[in-house]
Amino acid sequence: MDIEMPIMNGIEATKEALKRYPNLVVIGLSMYENQSYVEELIASGARGYLLKTSDNHELFKSIIKYPEAEIFFSEDLAYKPDIEKNSISNIMLVDDFETNVIVMKSSLQMAGFKVATANNPFVVLEILKEPEHKTDLFVVDYRMPGMNGAELVTEIRKMEAYKKTPILMLSSETDKTKKMEAKQAGATGWIKKPFQLDKFLRIIEKAI
Repeated sequence: MDIEMPIMNGIEATKEALKRYPNLVVIGLSMYENQSYVEELIASGARGYLLKTSDNHELFKSIIKYPEAEIFFSEDLAYKPDIEKNSISNIMLVDDFETNVIVMKSSLQMAGFKVATANNPFVVLEILKEPEHKTDLFVVDYRMPGMNGAELVTEIRKMEAYKKTPILMLSSETDKTKKMEAKQAGATGWIKKPFQLDKFLRIIEKAI
């Protein structure tokens, strides 16, 4: 979806399109690296934002392969992470939605992080019992079968090795009671989906 168009701009068109077709995947396309454009478009329901001047070939392949993933952004929009510094940190992603994990894992690895993944909270707890395992930061989805993210955080905090490890909750939930539940369980922060990739990486770096 182009941003600058006559009669109706891309942000207005995205809102209208998603009213009629709620499952439609909309990706913004523009010459402008304008933060307000990006934020408005994502707030309207778009799944990402590409610059016309970027080489989006690989990204288009990802979009076609995983259209339900949360985020797609041109690399040129992102800040440049400190890959050498990030390479000493281990991140555990916990999410039962495979496409989200694929996109987040790829982004974190490109930023230099070592990434482990799990699609089940019970699997995570078994992994953490292994004495050689090391995690410097957890990114945990709130909605998962069998045990929600806040309940998983509670279990992680019971382990001596992870009492102070940063844990970020990832969710599209807007319910304040759920945020409070996560905070009381010991979550360090809350990242609302959908999110901008550069902001996500900045939060990860800051939390570590």
